[in-house]
This record gives sequence, structure tokens and C-alpha cells, in this order.
Amino acid sequence: MNWLAHFALSSNEDRERLGNWLPDLFPLPVLRAVEDPVIRQGVELHRLMDGVADRHPATQAARAALPPALRRGGGIVLDVVWDHFLSREFPERMRGPLRPFVEQVLCSLERVVSIAPPEAGTVLQRMREEDWLGGYGTIEGVELTLERISRRLSPRARSVLSPAGAAAHLRQRQDTLREAFDAIWCSVTQEVADWRSRCRDAAN
Repeated sequence: MNWLAHFALSSNEDRERLGNWLPDLFPLPVLRAVEDPVIRQGVELHRLMDGVADRHPATQAARAALPPALRRGGGIVLDVVWDHFLSREFPERMRGPLRPFVEQVLCSLERVVSIAPPEAGTVLQRMREEDWLGGYGTIEGVELTLERISRRLSPRARSVLSPAGAAAHLRQRQDTLREAFDAIWCSVTQEVADWRSRCRDAAN
């Protein structure tokens, strides 16, 4: 799951959203230093979602079906592909339009980003200026997202991503990938609901 999915399944609490975003920006030692319990809850949620999605049989099958040139970076490619389908179906899956939700998330993060490491503010500014959360809905947007991600990787790691190849694969296998996403989304949303129930029980 990529950023749109993580924000979609966060609560409306600003700090939980922040925590559910930070693991994609900072290494584990930085996250371990976070003391705010709500941010730590968001970090936990992020790990839960990624774990369920990555272990899902539909994810494993989708990775195995990737062309050889995409397999080393297959986890990143599929994370963006899943957000592509969520973006396309956002009103039905989240019971509301995408654009107001994106603005709500950006404003929410802007209210609390000052308590995160400074680099987060720079990423958030670019996320707003370049409409990262609103750009998943087209195949061209998927390609552009992967190009942006590749720029954040080390020169050696960039070779594992092939944005144009990923876009071509998505065009060829849209129906199969859409079915995989549906199964993964159902599992992730159920696990998140169960996790929230456990959190409420622990708080009472």
C-alpha cells in the first residue's frame, strides 16, 4: 500500500495520520525516538497495513507475474498500482470524493508536521505542490509517481524501478491487477478494523 491507502485507513486524528506516513520517510532508529503515543499508534498502523498487504497471496501472485525487469522493485511498483485502483474507486470504497479528502489530509499534516523531523515538511510541501496524492488515478500518473520515487532512491537502487515498464504492465494486466487489489483491500480493511477494536479494548 502506498500513501493514499495509508491516509485512507487512518483516523481523522492529525498525529495518527502523521505517524502512518513517517515510516516511508525515516528509518527505524528515527521512529523509535518518537515519544508521542498517537504518532506511535500511527506508526504501528502503517506497519500493520504493509504487513498484511505484503504477505497476501494476491500480492505474491502479482509479484510473480511481473516481467523480470520489474521484479526487484516489484514491491514498490505494486504499492503504487494498488493506490491507482484506490484512487479510481475512491468514492465507492471510501464513501466520499477524492479531492476534498486529499485537501483534508494535507491540511491535517500541515498542522502537525512541525513535530516531525524537518525533512518531513519539505516532502509535504512537494506533495501539495505536485499533487502526489491526487495523481494516482491515471496510468500516466502511476508512471510519474514511480519516476518521483526513483529520484529519492540511491543511484544504485534506481535501477530496480522501470516506470515506463510498470505503466506498460498495468495497461496489459489491468483486470487481473484490479482483482488482486480488491482481495488485498478487503483483507487490509478488515485487519485495520480488528486492530482498532483491540486498541479500544486496551484503552478501556
